[in-house]
Amino acid sequence: MEERVAILRKRLKELFSQFCGQPVVVAYSGGKDSTFLLHHVLVLLEEMRSNPLAVVYADTLVDNPLIHQHVLEFLEKVKEYCEYTGIDARILIAKPELNNTFWVSVIGKGYPVPRPWFRWCQEKLKLKPVKKVLEGFQEGILLVAVRTQESRARQRSLSHRLNGMELEKNHLRVFAPIFDFSEEDIWEFLTQNRSPWGEDYSQVINLYKTARGECPLIPEKGSGKSGCGSRFGCWVCTVVKDDKTLKNQAQGNEVLKSLYEFRNWMAEFSFDPQNRLPFRRNGKPAINGKGMLTLKAREEILKKLQKLQKQTNMQILSPEEIEEIKKIWEEDKRRFSKLLLPS
Repeated sequence: MEERVAILRKRLKELFSQFCGQPVVVAYSGGKDSTFLLHHVLVLLEEMRSNPLAVVYADTLVDNPLIHQHVLEFLEKVKEYCEYTGIDARILIAKPELNNTFWVSVIGKGYPVPRPWFRWCQEKLKLKPVKKVLEGFQEGILLVAVRTQESRARQRSLSHRLNGMELEKNHLRVFAPIFDFSEEDIWEFLTQNRSPWGEDYSQVINLYKTARGECPLIPEKGSGKSGCGSRFGCWVCTVVKDDKTLKNQAQGNEVLKSLYEFRNWMAEFSFDPQNRLPFRRNGKPAINGKGMLTLKAREEILKKLQKLQKQTNMQILSPEEIEEIKKIWEEDKRRFSKLLLPS
């Protein structure tokens, strides 16, 4: 492990020296990979004092509640550590604009819930908000914790894009310093080392343990396997057929169980042709006649979601979102009045 860490630190030192004085932005999600990367960035910047730091987190507003809480607590510790050590650092939390939140998009605009072939959520909830908070950076580097081992699809994508460890050349040069690290490398380090401020990584480790159920935390040495492939994302995510992470976490947790059940109901409800209009929001005919959600379907989702809020005692939907949703409904009634007439 020492040899692998030495390789990473050499890469980071070269980057920090090459872009000396320019901002280093780290994309942090709360998962093991971004935690591992941020650890080494903090240690080196404390040593080198060569670059200001920014840590950016994309808060979709529908993140898995456990990972969301962990992220906010961890970022607060990062902030305190940087203040204590004198690292010039900023914590940036990117949130979608009101008109683009998940609930405004689904309940308000009638977007069907995301599927592998229609991932509208990625652009609205993550990419646009992050791009917006990074608009002020005219120079510097963005470090992302992507690895080629993560999945076959990711491996194919990165193999075509990687030049060494560089992914893109924009106003922020994008690098993936841990692209060739294995899951085994990541877990070996996190289980055997403490954070820069002296705490162990038990919290992130336990998150994965509950997410994986009976699966082993660390893959067998030399097996080349990636454990059980736990993923942390939005609790409403329907891109995957079954959210095994949320399902496992819901064992013994009534709140998460309620969220999981609602997620499954919403997916089935959204895919039902009876709840879809034959046209898209642009008014053009939809493929297979399955376009936007009907107003009645949107009203039903809102009704059940408000019931879920009371049941879980969580604020899932903000008052501002409800106001925006009802505003869109009125606009849709006028805009699609002729199309909404019964045939």
